[in-house]
Formats: sequence, structure tokens, C-alpha cells
Amino acid sequence: MSEERQRTETRHSALPRRRLTAAERLPQILEAALEEFAENGFGGASMAGAAARAGVAKGLIYHYFPGKAELFAAVVRSCVQPLFDEAERLVADHSGSPTALLRRLVELGYARIAAEEREALMFKLLIAEADRFPELAAFYRTEVLSRALALAGAVVRAGVAVGEFRPDAADEPGLAAVLLAPITMAAVWRLMLGPAEAPSLDAMCRAHTALVVNGLRSPQRQPS
Repeated sequence: MSEERQRTETRHSALPRRRLTAAERLPQILEAALEEFAENGFGGASMAGAAARAGVAKGLIYHYFPGKAELFAAVVRSCVQPLFDEAERLVADHSGSPTALLRRLVELGYARIAAEEREALMFKLLIAEADRFPELAAFYRTEVLSRALALAGAVVRAGVAVGEFRPDAADEPGLAAVLLAPITMAAVWRLMLGPAEAPSLDAMCRAHTALVVNGLRSPQRQPS
């Protein structure tokens, strides 16, 4: 262990501790673990480091998570679950046009990029580490990408069913991925270039929405 790493763990271990309730403890551990992964990468992060940052005994983390992979999975879920909860709530509560719903979902994606630093840290970590740790890429594909693709596909099928979207859209391979790709690219550019130099999220959102709506519109529908 490096001297700098030892100083970090010692510093966090020395912080005043208070007794946490069960409801507080797990979110605090996950927040500390995100910091540990973000600073040291998946390979360099440790359960002891996460425990020190959270101000808890290492054994307590092992009480919740058998190992580092399970802790990482829980951190990713804690980052993306609020987005899925909000998106799924939009879908469940929406009773009008699928086109309007698709617009709202696209807008939600860009809004989260702008507002959620935790998700940005998680995404940056996945990009940096997925080639060295294929299990991270597999987890992302199963737990995040597949779920997002299924949600986008369901909205497209709903639009086809009511005649708003062109009939062949429901059977078009790759369409759901193409709907999500600009949002993902916006997040990558923001990580690479910083918010000030990256393309405008508002401008990308407007252009993305226009392309999606015009590309999916049924020939029988007039532009709205």
C-alpha cells in the first residue's frame, strides 16, 4: 500500500464517528464506496478504503457485501436506480401521446447528465475500467443498458400500436440503441471536455428530439 493511500485511510479513520441508524448506514457506505472507486479505480479500490471513508469498521461492509465486485454493483445500482425510477414513473403515469412521452424521456436523459455528478463519476469509472475488467462491462450491459433499451423499445412499440410511429419501427433492430446513443455521447463529451467546452446539452436535446420525432413519425401523420 502506498504512503499516500495509507494517509488517506488513516485520515478517514480518524474522523469523528457517530452511531448510524440502519436506514442511514447503507447509503453512506455506498457514497463512500463511490468515492473510493472514483479515486482509485476498480483495481486499486479496497473494501478497507471504502470502510475508512464511511467511518465504519471493514467488517461491517462485509456484512452487506461479500466482496468488491458486489460492492461495485451496488454502487452502480444506487447511481442509476433513481433515473430508472423516474423514467418508469413517467411511462406508468403517461396517458397521452407516445410522441410526447418520448420527448419527455429524451429530455430527462439530458437533464440527468447536467444535474447528477454521481452518475457522471460512475460512468467515467466504467469507461476507464471496462476493458481491464470485462465483468464490469458485462454488469453494465445486463443491469443498465439492457434495461434502458427495453424501456425505449416499449415506448416505440406503443407509438406504433396507436399509429403515431411508422409500422416498421417496432421491428427495426438497433433502433432503441440509436435513440439512446446521442445522450450517451453527450455524457462522454462532457466528461472529456468539461461542461464549458462540451456541446450544449440544451441544443443537443432539441436536435435529438426533432430527429427522433421526424424519424419515427408515421407517414399518415402530419408534423405537429
